[in-house]
Amino acid sequence: MDEEQKRRTVKEGDFVLPGDYLGVIEEYLPGDGVIVEDGNLYSARAGWVKIDKDKIEISLKPASSTPPIPKVGDIVYARVIDVKQQAVLLRMIKIEGRDNREIATSKLAGIHISQVKDGFVEDLKNEFKIGDIVRARVITDEKSPIQLTTKDPDLGVVYALCSKCRTPLVRKGNQLVCPKCGNVETRKLSTLYRKVKL
Repeated sequence: MDEEQKRRTVKEGDFVLPGDYLGVIEEYLPGDGVIVEDGNLYSARAGWVKIDKDKIEISLKPASSTPPIPKVGDIVYARVIDVKQQAVLLRMIKIEGRDNREIATSKLAGIHISQVKDGFVEDLKNEFKIGDIVRARVITDEKSPIQLTTKDPDLGVVYALCSKCRTPLVRKGNQLVCPKCGNVETRKLSTLYRKVKL
């Protein structure tokens, strides 16, 4: 690095890239996003410079926010990847209201047969099919896969394809009908079926 670059001082609010020179250790203490090499301070990531004069600390506000992690109570959208006897396995797509950011953790989730709907569920294959898009609420996030529920009326399948010809199904009452081949199917339907933008 030439002397001119070294002398350039950064100011509060400056945008810097990883490896940019920020100052010297005698000037500031390194804060979040700042690394020290040979007494010089450098940015560890892209972001905006923050200078705390009270603490004599320089840090960086990251340019991109961290991807969201599903928490208990969050509404998520997930695609069914397997239907077993006692549970449905899904891959989470996104968390509702989180700017369509990709989920940060393992994307696997499950819905136990007892969490599908109020009342008795005879066969999970009548409630979900592989490929369905489901709107569900997170009920436990400590273990993997994350556990979901679709018991509320606005939770359940929001998009489904015909099992025979793969055409998007149309809701008629509590059933789904294929406009192409006439096939009739059942699901644990959300009141928002085909009303949400994915």
